[in-house]
Amino acid sequence: MTIFRSTTKPPAWSELESFEIVPLARDETVARRPGTRTERLIGTLGTCQLRRGARTLLLKEGQFIDLDPSDGEWTMTGHADASQFVRLSGHWGDDIAGCGIFRVKPSDAPNKGDAVTYRKNTSIDRHYHDCDEFWILLEGKGQVVVDDTQEAMGPGDCLCIGMGHPHDFPWVEEDVKAVFFETTLQGRKRTGHLWNHTHGVAQPQPERV
Repeated sequence: MTIFRSTTKPPAWSELESFEIVPLARDETVARRPGTRTERLIGTLGTCQLRRGARTLLLKEGQFIDLDPSDGEWTMTGHADASQFVRLSGHWGDDIAGCGIFRVKPSDAPNKGDAVTYRKNTSIDRHYHDCDEFWILLEGKGQVVVDDTQEAMGPGDCLCIGMGHPHDFPWVEEDVKAVFFETTLQGRKRTGHLWNHTHGVAQPQPERV
């Protein structure tokens, strides 16, 4: 398990090379220039306006766009009293699984994932993927599990999860809002949450250099 922040480096095997959480006030504008092979922007709060040359696009919470580095510099402007977006930069492939926003709060709903022995106060299920996944915490704090290791996460942390490694968000201390980003599909290239008891025993891949 690796947790890194926007000011530190991810593990060598990570297809996500960097991330940035960017808050914007109304009419505030930031400018950026792509520096990696692939780049994705995700709206995470309010409304943001992306401008690339003469083209514009509004991003609301949960909406995303992939940018072509050859387009050069772009700007983002806040169109609400409080707006925010997350910038993901790296070198993932064309066949990727998905991204979005998820929330975690205390719940006594039954766990539909694989059975666990650690304490839980959430309905997030223990599962694995046929791709690497990254969780970027925007709000709240709690405990995450990858394989048999448990760590604390708070705002600004990014959890790196390798393909096939079972993971869970079993415990929250404060309600969580986070971005998930699933990169290049591998192996059988199945999408969604996979469980040992339904989809076959997880086969974690070694961390790649």
